[in-house]
Amino acid sequence: MRIFRELQRRNVFRVSIGYIVSCWLLAQVADLVLENIAAPAWVMQTILLVLALGFPIVVFFSWAYEVTPEGIKRESAVDRSQSITHVTGRKLDLAIMLTLVLAVAYFTVDKFYLSDRRDPATGAPHTGQAIPAEEVATSIAVLPFVNMSDDASNEYFSEGLSEELLNLLARIPELRVAARTSSFSFKDQALEISDIARRLNVAYVLEGSVRRSGDQVRITAQLIKADDGYHLWSDTYNRTLDNIFVIQDEIASEISAALLPRIIAGSGTATAAADDSAYDYKPPPEIYERYLLARSLFNKQTRDDIRRALEILTPLTRENPGYAEAHALYAHVMYYSSARNGGDVPWIMAESQINKGIREALSLNPDLAEAHLVEGRMLYRSRNLPAAMESYEQTVAQNPSYAEAYVYLGDAALTMKDEARAWEALDKARSLDPLSVSVLTAIAQAAMRTKRPDVAAEAIATLEQLQPEVASEQRALELLLNDELARFVLQLEKHRETYPESRAFNYPLAETYALLGEFENAGALSPRTGMIVAAQQGRDDIALTMMDELAAVETDPHDRADVYWMGYCALGRYDDALKVLSDLWYGYAKEQMGPRMDGFDVDVFAMLLAYAGRRAEADTIVEVIKTEEASRGINDPRGRLLIAEGRLDQAVTQLQEAAGRGEFDYMGIKPYFCYAGLDEHPGYPALLAKFEAWREQQSELYRSLQAAE
Repeated sequence: MRIFRELQRRNVFRVSIGYIVSCWLLAQVADLVLENIAAPAWVMQTILLVLALGFPIVVFFSWAYEVTPEGIKRESAVDRSQSITHVTGRKLDLAIMLTLVLAVAYFTVDKFYLSDRRDPATGAPHTGQAIPAEEVATSIAVLPFVNMSDDASNEYFSEGLSEELLNLLARIPELRVAARTSSFSFKDQALEISDIARRLNVAYVLEGSVRRSGDQVRITAQLIKADDGYHLWSDTYNRTLDNIFVIQDEIASEISAALLPRIIAGSGTATAAADDSAYDYKPPPEIYERYLLARSLFNKQTRDDIRRALEILTPLTRENPGYAEAHALYAHVMYYSSARNGGDVPWIMAESQINKGIREALSLNPDLAEAHLVEGRMLYRSRNLPAAMESYEQTVAQNPSYAEAYVYLGDAALTMKDEARAWEALDKARSLDPLSVSVLTAIAQAAMRTKRPDVAAEAIATLEQLQPEVASEQRALELLLNDELARFVLQLEKHRETYPESRAFNYPLAETYALLGEFENAGALSPRTGMIVAAQQGRDDIALTMMDELAAVETDPHDRADVYWMGYCALGRYDDALKVLSDLWYGYAKEQMGPRMDGFDVDVFAMLLAYAGRRAEADTIVEVIKTEEASRGINDPRGRLLIAEGRLDQAVTQLQEAAGRGEFDYMGIKPYFCYAGLDEHPGYPALLAKFEAWREQQSELYRSLQAAE
């Protein structure tokens, strides 16, 4: 009791309580701040370690030292009759009470105010989109299995197994499986299972570890009920790599057995994953490892990693022609390796390889979701939207938890004017992948296209917390789509000051710079824009030289043709432009992918045919365009089509109405690019005058806003 009284007299208890309460409050504030600035997990861990190490030091000093009117002294040097520990104690009591008040206030605000305003997934404001309770009850997240091997390079193997399990579970119709992007974003984060589940809005979590040594593998997996932490099932598998597929199937079956009776509530409607009895290829372990490595590299989505994935898959598919999943992944990787998607492979080569990969994969396994996804991407690029929609619908039928497929399905539906299906698909994508930057970006852009500014603002606000650079890009895009060109340029200029490496919206920024008279900036961002402006300014020799230089670096004949016909149109050499487009339509395009040039190319081709008096050919092209547009729900005649049909008076009337709304079709510094014959119509001078007045207005606004910055 004597030691207890001495501890009490020296205020050790008060100091300890005060320190603990202060540390708790400090940790809560630090956690809130670090979460909002996206600090790495180790920062919070370091703070907690420092606070924990400080506790014994504080206790020691409160025992060994005393506060006196003359300052801090060793307790042994203080006369007991002169001690003021009782005064210090009262001050400590007051400090503890104030700290407790602050702690309670913080807890109240966080519990009853902030938590109600945060999205369950990201801490962002709610979108207003509610996930049905029955979907949450039947939902699961697969966290990346921890690599327990001595070799850190085996990370791809443990992550690959996790993703394969995720894909197996995703084929169970009754389950809503959180997408890989969101689930794997919690890798290496020291968060409670309940917190992860809350952010992903799931009821169950599967986690585990993988330890590999040579051809021996030890896999531990456990299924956890998120609300109470109860382990529904766990098991450990010690096998050789030859049995890796058996292990995956066993784990998926065990999870089905543990979950389905609970979530279906004995309704008798539970079904297992689809049995691909006609396709039962199991690659050798070394081939499967190479596949997992390629998948891991592709998931990183950097240029170098995609290139490395392609280097792995090219020989792998050749050596293993019966491996459907490898063919599908090869097609997917090749799609992103093509020059049309920022890669190195010319489209004329990539296209045939992508289609070959799709054919091989689907001939082996017609139910392979990834193959249908890439098939849809190719059909969409060829402007065959109904067929693309069908492929995307097949994709989600085979894998109901494929968030990426729902994004593409939503985009295709929106292009076909089916807003209800589009938003149904996009909402589904977000429920599956709430932390995905690409999903949120798609939602923001869809909201801009459908004039839903509140939805766009909410998606951009959430992006701000996940990836501020992308949020800034989307703010610029919204201004561009709203025809606020001066503000669009200023937003992108600020964006590039903050993110100097950004190349977002290079071409539209170059076009807008040209419109505003900033020709040097325009040419620096897009040499093609510089070429067009030079031609429009009458600097023919410079434009022709630039045309040849730009065409020389293009590896794809379609892209090379684009340079030439645009250059010739800007120079007013319509016969030369028509020859280039004729070669493209009747040559490369016809042979490789049918009459599927880009939409703008086809419009110009039809107008040039009409101007050259090739009426029958123009009518054929116009009919193709109208058929494609009708499939997308577009039936109103456009200015370009009216010109191609020879209905110049109607075209001018329509363009005058658009000009009255401040809407102009322009390229470089002139309106109505390659509208052959329009400048010969009596109404053209008035159209041109309206454009010049609008252009001058935009330039003045840009300079006034720039001066106000």
